[in-house]
Amino acid sequence: METIPYGTVAGKTLTLNAFIPMRAEKPVPAMVEIHGGWFEGGEPAREVPGFVAQRGVAYFAIAYRLGGEGGFPECIRDCRNAIRFIRKNAARFNVDPDRIAVMGGSAGGHLSLMAGLVPERFDDGGPLPDLEGTSAKVCGVFSYIPPTDFVRFWNQGPDDVVVAADGTESFRGVLPGVENDARPHLRALFHGITPATNAGAALYTRMSPIGHIRKGLPPLLVCEGAHDPILPGEMAKEFADRAKAAGNDVTYWLSDNGHEWPAGKGFDALLSGFLDRIYR
Repeated sequence: METIPYGTVAGKTLTLNAFIPMRAEKPVPAMVEIHGGWFEGGEPAREVPGFVAQRGVAYFAIAYRLGGEGGFPECIRDCRNAIRFIRKNAARFNVDPDRIAVMGGSAGGHLSLMAGLVPERFDDGGPLPDLEGTSAKVCGVFSYIPPTDFVRFWNQGPDDVVVAADGTESFRGVLPGVENDARPHLRALFHGITPATNAGAALYTRMSPIGHIRKGLPPLLVCEGAHDPILPGEMAKEFADRAKAAGNDVTYWLSDNGHEWPAGKGFDALLSGFLDRIYR
C-alpha cells in the first residue's frame, strides 16, 4: 500500500491509499472505494477486498473532507477529483483509464452513485487546477445501502415497520412531530439548509442520486437491506427502478439484513458477473 496525496483544498491535503497489482503485463482495471461514516467519520480502507484482489484489479481507497470541512457539494467534488487524479496518472499506476469503476456503502454508496451519475460540469466546484481537462467518468458503480433521495430521507415517517426474528416491531421512520434522527446530520451536511423551501428542496434533490437519472448512465449495481434501521424502506429500489426505466443497465439486490454488506445466496455470483460486464 502507498498513501498518495491527490490534491489540496482549503489547506487540507487529501490522500488515497493505492494498491497496485505487481508484475501486470498490461494496464489493469481499477476500483475506487469511497468509505462510509455518515459523511462525518470513517477512513479509507487499508486492505484490498477479496473480490477485488482475486481479479488483479488496482484498488484505490480515497479520503474526502468530512464533517464541518465537508458537506455538500464539497465531498462530492473531492471524490470526483480523486478519480480524475487516478485517470491522469493512469500510466504511473498501470491502470486502464477507460476501466475505472467506483464502489461504496452507506455515505460511500451515495458518493459512488453521485460520481457515476452527475454530468462532467456538475456544480461541485470543479476540477482542481492541475486536473483541468481530465474526466471524472467511471465505467460502473457498485453502491450498497445508499441514501438516494435526501428529501425523502428528511421526510421519512413510520410507514415502514421492521419485524425482528423474535416478532418485536420497531419503526424505521419517526412518529409525526418527532425529530427525525437523520435531520441533525442533514442540516450539517447542507450547511444549515433544509428542504422546507422550494430552493432547499431543489438543493437536496440536486445532491441526491435520484435527481440525476437520465439515459446513458454507466452500469449500476445497487443493493439495500430489507431490515435497514437507518434508511427509508426500498429507497434504493425506487432509485433503481427509475434508472432502469430511463433505459440504463441497472441491477438491484435486496438482502435479508440491515445496514450492512449485501448478503444472500447468489450475491457473490451476481457481483462477479457485474464486474465481468463493466471490465470487459
